[in-house]
Amino acid sequence: MIIRYLMPADKPRNISLALHGHNWRAQPDDPFSTIISVQGAVSVGGAYNIELEHGASEYPGDYLYRSGSLKWDVESGMWGIFRGLRKGVRYCCSCVCRSIGNWWEKKWYDK
Repeated sequence: MIIRYLMPADKPRNISLALHGHNWRAQPDDPFSTIISVQGAVSVGGAYNIELEHGASEYPGDYLYRSGSLKWDVESGMWGIFRGLRKGVRYCCSCVCRSIGNWWEKKWYDK
């Protein structure tokens, strides 16, 4: 499971993304990279590929995602529920997410 996370525009400040119950590597292509559970220092123009350890389907269920700043951002609505499904329930994306070239141009009905 790959989460594409970006900060297109906002005030010039850093925020963070926390996804409860899941971990990922700070640098997804480096096997020796630190394993983290919060992506910090997200600023304007930042884009991240968050590749969850063990995928999201190993532990199906509902998980909270939120901003790391509880005082300001969470009360402003920067939170939500991430739902992980079992493998094969509807879609299986084991390596497809990494292998699709120009994924933004691919239509939902293309196979």
